[in-house]
Amino acid sequence: MSENTPSKILIRTPNWLGDLVIASGFVKAILDYYPESNVDLIVKSGFENLPMPQRGKIIVFDAGKNTAGTFGRELSSKNYSHFYVLPPSFSSAWMAFQSRIPQRIGYAGGFRSLLLSKAKKHEVKPRSVHILKEYLNLLDPKLSMEKYPPNLEITEEWTQKHLNTFQKPLPESYIVFTPGAVYGPAKQWPLEHFRTLATNIKKSFGIPILILGTNEDADFGEEISQGFEGIHNYCGHTSLTEFLAILSKAKLLISNDSGSMHLMGALKRPQIAFFGSTSPSWTAPVNPSASILCNNLFCSPCFSRKCRYGHYDCLKKIHPELVFQEAQKILSVKI
Repeated sequence: MSENTPSKILIRTPNWLGDLVIASGFVKAILDYYPESNVDLIVKSGFENLPMPQRGKIIVFDAGKNTAGTFGRELSSKNYSHFYVLPPSFSSAWMAFQSRIPQRIGYAGGFRSLLLSKAKKHEVKPRSVHILKEYLNLLDPKLSMEKYPPNLEITEEWTQKHLNTFQKPLPESYIVFTPGAVYGPAKQWPLEHFRTLATNIKKSFGIPILILGTNEDADFGEEISQGFEGIHNYCGHTSLTEFLAILSKAKLLISNDSGSMHLMGALKRPQIAFFGSTSPSWTAPVNPSASILCNNLFCSPCFSRKCRYGHYDCLKKIHPELVFQEAQKILSVKI
């Protein structure tokens, strides 16, 4: 190991599932950039079993049990030389500051410059380039998303292990709907559109549809699946690893801009994704098998959780007939 090579690197990964998956590309870049360094990841509680690329430990941070400052101070004796701070929050920079790790690298903003040893300014308007490129620029602006796309380290053995723990029956072939979006209704395609799409897919292909999501999405799944045969509402019935394993075998995922969208993107599997209040330029899946549907209305992207005008036209006007045409293209080849 050369004198300039850090012996131990720590990465504070993002709090949102989708951003965490995107950050896997940055983690892989760090591993390649510093092949002799130990690289540990701080991961939000609940995401610790996601198979991220790594060469070190997964350190779980539970904001309900520990403050950022206290957690940071506990890191001060661990002999890290570099701390990469990916979340844009003040608290994540405060955690890094309290750790007293010498090199604390992240983006400026919100008084974070006072806490970071290297507070990088955005070279372009925030949210105007892909968030993965923003992460990679913290390491080296010459790094590309093409070389370091999101990537989760799953194998067939890993997949089968987690499929075997799932307690519900799985068809041999299926597609997946994920109608939820934790961010809010301005990222959610209308449930009646999902139901219309399900009707068209069932009539044309007869393929089973699994609806996946959290417990909070169970009512969405019920509204879409009610009265249908071959449409299974499994919202709230999967662990994160089971969710990922099920996606890895799906013929197609149809989703909002959400964590599930980025999981499928990292798997490089066929997907159709809806963008309403958010921007594909910033958070589209880095996946050649992705079809992105976005209306680009005068008011979008607004990045709001709720529509300021109350009409949600950015999503409502992505008509199910258009989505079905995209699904036909994919399913006609893949099945």
